[in-house]
Amino acid sequence: MNSLKQIVLNLAIPLGMAFIFLFLLLKQTQIPELFYLLTPYIFYAISFLIIGVSWRFNRNRFIFIITPLILLSIGFDYMSAAHKNILFTYGSILFPLQLLIFSALKERGLFSIWGILKILFVALEIAFVLYLIYFPQNYFKELLDLKLFAKSFYPLKDVTIGIGIFVTFVLSAMVIFNRYLIYNTSFLVILLSFYTGMFYIKTPNAIDLAFLLIATIIFVVLIRESYRLAFYDELTQLPGRRALVEDMAKLGMKYSLAMVDIDFFKKFNDTYGHDTGDEVLKMVASKLESVSGGGKAYRYGGEEFVLLFPSVDVDVAFGHTDLLRNIISKSGFTVRNKQKNKKIFINISAGIVQNTQKDKDPFAVMKRADNALYKAKKAGRNKVIQG
Repeated sequence: MNSLKQIVLNLAIPLGMAFIFLFLLLKQTQIPELFYLLTPYIFYAISFLIIGVSWRFNRNRFIFIITPLILLSIGFDYMSAAHKNILFTYGSILFPLQLLIFSALKERGLFSIWGILKILFVALEIAFVLYLIYFPQNYFKELLDLKLFAKSFYPLKDVTIGIGIFVTFVLSAMVIFNRYLIYNTSFLVILLSFYTGMFYIKTPNAIDLAFLLIATIIFVVLIRESYRLAFYDELTQLPGRRALVEDMAKLGMKYSLAMVDIDFFKKFNDTYGHDTGDEVLKMVASKLESVSGGGKAYRYGGEEFVLLFPSVDVDVAFGHTDLLRNIISKSGFTVRNKQKNKKIFINISAGIVQNTQKDKDPFAVMKRADNALYKAKKAGRNKVIQG
């Protein structure tokens, strides 16, 4: 389960963008008309940029999310009024489902067998909608006209609202329980923005602003995802070595640094397998991530982690590090061994030091912390040694 702090932080960016676009919608008389005339063209420019970047970095789910919006926008601009109404109905139903499907599917490459199946799925979906637009079927019309709620949500159908509630519920659950918060929080805001635009479609520029907002959110997600891939460890979701080097370059005159290592991790891997070892790394990382006292946790490599305490004396940092050691040692870990569940306990050792005038750079401090870690291992492990 994701913490409330993590959820709020990841929701802040897309929600902040949504409020900016809401301001642009409500204050149209105070903003130059040229901006609204250019809005559709900005949307197309960002959308095709998203397609190019997504293809380049193998984030193809965004191609399948933005493409229906491009087609909806073109349809709203160039179709007849009758055809627009049908497109509106089917678009308002299918896009939320499309968003949910492609938020859940893994990236498999655009021209892999799975990627080709996705392309075929989207192509059939587009062909099906076009068929219903030009050859309306009474059966589907009757189905879409079903009344599910006492209140009217015109111009949206009750079926659309029912699907929207379902998709909102699933995405909200993913925000709470799924670790890919950057994606899921953005998808949730995208869904709400889409419905807002469709509900107020008769308001001038509402749908254009909603589509531009969605494209902007997706583009920002791509930027954030690129940063995460460069600076964060994929397994533990902690900042990685590159992020540590960047943050060490920003340190002031005083700081403390701890090198942390999981005790007997190689033996554990050999006994229970690397998959279980990965789960141990994630568990330990989740505990280290909660470090207090202004500290920040990083995965250095293998089973080694670093705790960095900017502007903190070593005695204070020692207390926070030892508290983590104690918490981890009491956190049982269940593994399946020979068809039976077995509860085991994981220990960590750490060496912690504070920088001095003799240290040439933070890497020298790290070396001293590593020596202190070695002493903790020699002293019997499950210890924090202050160097």
